[in-house]
Amino acid sequence: MTKPMDELWSYLKNKSQQLWVFIALESTTKFWIGFELGSRTTYTANRLVKGIKKLGKWGKDNILKVATDKLAAYKNALENIMSEIPYAYLQIVKRRIKRRLVTVKKYFVKGTVKDFPGKSQNTSFIERLNLTLRQHISYLQRKTLGYCKNKLNFSNVMWINLFNYNYIQFHKSLRIRINNENEKFIKKYNHNTPAMQMGLTNSPLNWRYLITVPIPCK
Repeated sequence: MTKPMDELWSYLKNKSQQLWVFIALESTTKFWIGFELGSRTTYTANRLVKGIKKLGKWGKDNILKVATDKLAAYKNALENIMSEIPYAYLQIVKRRIKRRLVTVKKYFVKGTVKDFPGKSQNTSFIERLNLTLRQHISYLQRKTLGYCKNKLNFSNVMWINLFNYNYIQFHKSLRIRINNENEKFIKKYNHNTPAMQMGLTNSPLNWRYLITVPIPCK
């Protein structure tokens, strides 16, 4: 299971107060692991990687597999936080000229090609999540009057969208074919949410569950 990480640009009140959103995804199940708000530095990347580390080992892989862009903050964070945990790290470096993608290079910072089989040698899955978030959250749209004035409000909106993405919405890429017939009005697929694919739930949840679920007190 590869865990790509990426960041999105935003701001508070005006564009001089930049606020970056660091996010992490599990590529196989499309489960949105978490996010952190802050500057585009190692400090914010550290907090994101710490959140991944707290979740423990996922799947049958013996090592953690991470794919990111060329931002050095990810490399520093992995070296700082994951020093005691075996991991493989792949950087996808994309070069653009006048907004057109020219070249894509892969750098295996730690590990080899064998650690990233199949379609795991890319960051396309998390870039698709970036687009989904920009379409759903006005704070992340590049040209909008719906800019954010409060970091706490930003964080709350992100958590709401994380719950919706992981536990409520079906993902087309996760559907399972159950009927090969082409007749109309026959169910052809079983649809899954990322949480269902992860084995966390047996069915999609709803907003009532989010509002009424009891929260344990320490």
